[in-house]
Amino acid sequence: MLFDIAHIPFSRRGRFLTLSMMAVPGGNGEQALYLRFVAGGDERPSLGRLCRMDFLDTSDNVTKPAFELAPERLVARGNGSEVEFVIGHGEQLHIRGAGCGVRFHLEGSRYDYVYRTPKGEPCLVAAVENVKFIPRADLGALDVTGSWQRDHSEKVSFTFSGEAAFEGSVDFFRTVPPEERPGTFDEASAGAQTDFAAWHRRMPAGILGQEEAHRLASYLLWANTVPAGGALTRPAIYMSKNHMINLWSWDNAFSALGVVGVDPALAFDQFAVIFDHQDASGLLPDYVNDRDVLFAFTKPPVHGWAVALIEAMQPGFLTAERKAYLKNAIGRQVDYWLRYARSSDDVLPCYFHGNDSGWDNSTFFAEGGPVMTPDLPVFLILACDVLATLLEDDQQRQQEWRAKAERLQALLFRDLWTGETFRARLTDDPGRELPDQNLIQFMPLLLGERLPRDMAQKLVARLVDGGFITEWGPATESPMSPLYEDDGYWRGPIWAPTTMLLWDGLQKQGELELSRSISEKFCSVALRSGMAENFAAVSGMGLRDRAFAWTSAVYILLAASLSKMKS
Repeated sequence: MLFDIAHIPFSRRGRFLTLSMMAVPGGNGEQALYLRFVAGGDERPSLGRLCRMDFLDTSDNVTKPAFELAPERLVARGNGSEVEFVIGHGEQLHIRGAGCGVRFHLEGSRYDYVYRTPKGEPCLVAAVENVKFIPRADLGALDVTGSWQRDHSEKVSFTFSGEAAFEGSVDFFRTVPPEERPGTFDEASAGAQTDFAAWHRRMPAGILGQEEAHRLASYLLWANTVPAGGALTRPAIYMSKNHMINLWSWDNAFSALGVVGVDPALAFDQFAVIFDHQDASGLLPDYVNDRDVLFAFTKPPVHGWAVALIEAMQPGFLTAERKAYLKNAIGRQVDYWLRYARSSDDVLPCYFHGNDSGWDNSTFFAEGGPVMTPDLPVFLILACDVLATLLEDDQQRQQEWRAKAERLQALLFRDLWTGETFRARLTDDPGRELPDQNLIQFMPLLLGERLPRDMAQKLVARLVDGGFITEWGPATESPMSPLYEDDGYWRGPIWAPTTMLLWDGLQKQGELELSRSISEKFCSVALRSGMAENFAAVSGMGLRDRAFAWTSAVYILLAASLSKMKS
């Protein structure tokens, strides 16, 4: 069962409001359903945790219900009782139940409190989470507790219950309560169902027999979207509403690829919500959320590659307005890497930290940095090509971008090609041998016809013979490597973005059977283990966060490619 609340949060497009399973603090591994508001980023230990939820029988005893998750609702059932949750207009949770009750315990921070509004309604304030909420009962009883202690309230909770049935809502806001009262449960349910159905209907066709995986991937791209506000200048697709509640600046490109067929404007927003924060130097932040913009790291410049692929998939995506924006943004991005990430025009740019590369703890950063890797010049070459062919109208500027691409290509071949493969090298000690059983050496396949045929053939042979492609897809570190780790993050597991990049590189080299095999393997592992952050290369087990947006996006794209082949 892929739609499992144990791994998949319940939320809705354009909301921070989320229900998900989390570990109970001090609970020795105990899990409970939590009401959350996933604003503020993932550096906060709370991860937006507001209230632990208890389900009660008619005698007020806590029970353990079974959950049923669907895109439009979450249902908890047990001992003849049932509680349903739907998300309505704005940040509004609707609740309906029979034969039981549900209690929400506020587990927050030092200054949390409850008070009565001038209208006499109870309002709970989660101070550090920066959100307020008002519960209301339309049917049955609402009981709100909380004792005042000097400057805060203790033991704050609210409970919906009723002898026969109950119905109510919880309204979330930052400043003052919305003037509009929530609609009914049925109205909220119908609205959510209609919204998701319209979204899912526009998704590219998937693979026959993989309908649940396709629906899950579609749901996560829909549900992981949060609204504009604060530092989020536009709607953003977070990587997850479990733990990874930010938007990172290469993740965004894959999310854009995944939704462009459904909502081109939202796809463009995924580029712009990051580029809106681009530094004057051209540097992109590592991530953004509604509260923070982090520049301690950055991410690889995949955006030119992604824009070219999107325009090929959806001709006309590049309107005049989008071209003008992206020309400036991607041009400045390239110039950052060429000016600030190398010592002279005669050396390749480098990553200063593994996080900059996007491969965080990969083996090519085992000795630290700065490191010259084969993917970075490839992405910059592709960005220059996009600027020259799709985004620029000035012939002189086009020639300048082409010249930059040719120069980077010459440096890539001169400095990182060993005669058998491309190898990462330390900037300060380029002769030192770094680990070479990682997948990054194959990224030059993305160069297509730019890559000499003999180089391409050697890379493909090394890819096949080196044990990289397992039963479930391409491992980031070959299982034959002494540095391979089953759950080593970027030291072995299969990742969606690298699978997508390798797939596209093989397509560009005419290796259609191999690319098809990789896409089939990846779709199989997603069908087996869901849309996990990454997958164990040998067992196919889903690892880390199990509700990931870029995994969903890559699944949608690769499933669509397989579907077209079979049609």
